[in-house]
Amino acid sequence: MKTLSIFASLMITAASYGATDAKPSEKAEAKAPAATEKPQPIQIEALDLEGKRFILVKIISSPEAWAAFERDTQFISAQQKDAALTKQLADLALTTPEKEARGNELQAKITKLQENNAAMAKTYNFDLSRQYLVVATRVRVLTALSKEEYAKLSAEKDFKAENIVNGPEDKKFLVRDTVTGAGEVETFKVQVGRILETKRALQGLIEAQPRYTKEEDKKKIEEAIRNTQTEVNKSLEEFKKTRGFEIPVEFNIQTAEAKLYTLLTDEEKKSLEEKTESKAPISEKK
Repeated sequence: MKTLSIFASLMITAASYGATDAKPSEKAEAKAPAATEKPQPIQIEALDLEGKRFILVKIISSPEAWAAFERDTQFISAQQKDAALTKQLADLALTTPEKEARGNELQAKITKLQENNAAMAKTYNFDLSRQYLVVATRVRVLTALSKEEYAKLSAEKDFKAENIVNGPEDKKFLVRDTVTGAGEVETFKVQVGRILETKRALQGLIEAQPRYTKEEDKKKIEEAIRNTQTEVNKSLEEFKKTRGFEIPVEFNIQTAEAKLYTLLTDEEKKSLEEKTESKAPISEKK
């Protein structure tokens, strides 16, 4: 779950430094359905987590869109931290001129933050003052290709350009696998995580081995290395069996599709129920 709560406190602070409220966007009035029109179910995809209900607000449907979402959230998060730091400096100001200067600086940053957050809301159907979470529904496993490897691969008869991802500095990546479905993606990430964790544990034991000089300690560390190596081999074999290829030494997991959910407040739930009660049933997905 992700939330950027700093934004809310900064918005409250803005009033004390003379900030003006943003104008609400105009909403088009919905037309009433014709008398003969049959009410259609209102599709609402809900996700319940730890007693809270989240609703789907956006499907990020490509790697490029996901990269843009990450850039946008990181950019606004950085702006929030910057504004929060400016607020701290404004609160610590001792002289009137310094307070005014810091206040004006804070006002300018908050105004810009409001503008960018409004653009965020327009693009992703929610703003970053809200709690949100992201559920990946499709990921791709990428491995880097050298120029020689790419040249050889692209010369093959069954070469498919869609299996190549262009990276920065003219780097090429091969799509080794695509995992689709929220549950499948989560299972895949857990599987990969366990493999990497076990490999790190093995490497740690191997590096620590020379420090043990007593015969009894040597036997214990050797046994631990053998057992851990067995776990690594077992997890690698399981991966190969389930995925159809050996896990690469170096690889990237790229999010290709994700669902974006935002927390539904009690007031919003009540309002939604009132609006839909007389119009159509709500179809929920959990």
